[in-house]
Amino acid sequence: MRDYDITIAGAGPAGSILALLATRARYRVLLVEKSHFDRPRFGETAPPELRQSLTRVGLERLAQAPFCRDAPEVLSVWGSAEPKSRHHIFSPYGTAVHLDRRAFDEALALAARDAGADLKLGCAARFAPQPRGGYVVQLSTGEHIRTNAAVLATGRAAGGLGLPYVRQYLDDNVAVAARLSSPAGHLDTRTVIEAVPGGWFYLAALPGNEIIAVFITLATLIPSERRARLRWWLEALAHTIVVRKALKGCRLPETLSVANARASFARSGAGDRWLTIGDARIAPDPLSGQGIIWAIDDAASAMELMTRMEWCDLAEEMRARTVREVEAYLFQRSRVYLSEQRFKNDAYWSAVSRSSAQSARG
Repeated sequence: MRDYDITIAGAGPAGSILALLATRARYRVLLVEKSHFDRPRFGETAPPELRQSLTRVGLERLAQAPFCRDAPEVLSVWGSAEPKSRHHIFSPYGTAVHLDRRAFDEALALAARDAGADLKLGCAARFAPQPRGGYVVQLSTGEHIRTNAAVLATGRAAGGLGLPYVRQYLDDNVAVAARLSSPAGHLDTRTVIEAVPGGWFYLAALPGNEIIAVFITLATLIPSERRARLRWWLEALAHTIVVRKALKGCRLPETLSVANARASFARSGAGDRWLTIGDARIAPDPLSGQGIIWAIDDAASAMELMTRMEWCDLAEEMRARTVREVEAYLFQRSRVYLSEQRFKNDAYWSAVSRSSAQSARG
């Protein structure tokens, strides 16, 4: 049975960056990922600060083509029918980026592997605590390994995988997305955000000639039948102004994909030789656009804490940090959502307003 210092479940940005940093620090690391990076992934937008975060870990090449496309501006219709623009020209880090998340996440995992981490794709893990400390990890391949520490980095849909992990959800948001091909010469590279009855859209031009249009709404509002769902999505799109303009010339989608977009946090997210990082610890609302930055910074912070703290102190520090960060996040989320008052009687916006008002009251 092989022995590792750290086993990380989940090769998204948080898990792969932690694997990379831990391997460089001469820990024996196993990184386990259920997928083969063979399907599209959500979370395409990132602020200019991503460039700095990647440079700090020596991966600045991932802030360039073919992994991303520059997004120089945010155009939003929120709180009023008048579009507002925010340009990144004054950012010291350059423009924001739109990512091919599948290619980006795969490149991060391969960077960890190239640094010396063992990477297992198409593989799931389950942790069993041992009386003398550490864990036996049962892999879906049938293998068993020993590890001194376990890390959950399995994203906003994470389960405990045998660890005493408890997640608290903050909303019921779902992302309903369409991928469209843009006519040559008609690609709008701005990040476009627009509130409409029933939810809000964001639009991102991806590397290549592809655009993703995502409608954030409530799960209870989505028709279950596929054709009815497409009609419903197109009706929501028809309420937009700037999103429709940005999609001019694109062929209408024939299929949609649905993904969990619920904001959440780990109520129990650290303990004796285990912890959560990234979206498994705090998964922000997609509107924040901060998920990838938080994930990378979370991995770097976790690595720093593991090198200087005992596990009991580390777990307490992570719990306290989660409380502080969730409180700050809820304040900001409430402020943004309460600024949209045009659709007070709408099912989505009524639910969001109630949730935001409760958060604002603390």
